[in-house]
Amino acid sequence: MPADPALADPRLTGMAIVKGTCKKLVIAGKDRSADCKGVLLNTDYDDQRTGFYFTLLDGGVITFSNRGDLEERPGPDQIVTPVDLMIIGQSPKQSINRLKAKGRCRHGNPFKGPSLLECTADSELGRFEGTFLSNGEKPELKMF
Repeated sequence: MPADPALADPRLTGMAIVKGTCKKLVIAGKDRSADCKGVLLNTDYDDQRTGFYFTLLDGGVITFSNRGDLEERPGPDQIVTPVDLMIIGQSPKQSINRLKAKGRCRHGNPFKGPSLLECTADSELGRFEGTFLSNGEKPELKMF
């Protein structure tokens, strides 16, 4: 998978690049927190699908994918989105695995200071978890 999702899918309409600290990353039940980079990507696609991309030091990417049109807003700066798909790219040269999953991502507004993103999902391969704390800088936006 290319490091830039825009190179992978022409349906991509926008992307936010968030800097901060990856606090936790569990892939199919295995703790990979030490391998997680301090950059998170949030993508939007033309079919209302969104994704939170956790990137690994070895080039791998773990994506919590969901339908943005199904998100809930329990508070003015709180969003909860259901996760229905996990996308696993082990390294830039290997194939991408898509797994049906059930879970959710909760996050605040990274444009208003430090914000915590917490995602969990269960799939046939096991549990996936990701926690990322933004550093308070406004995310870099790219529109396509």
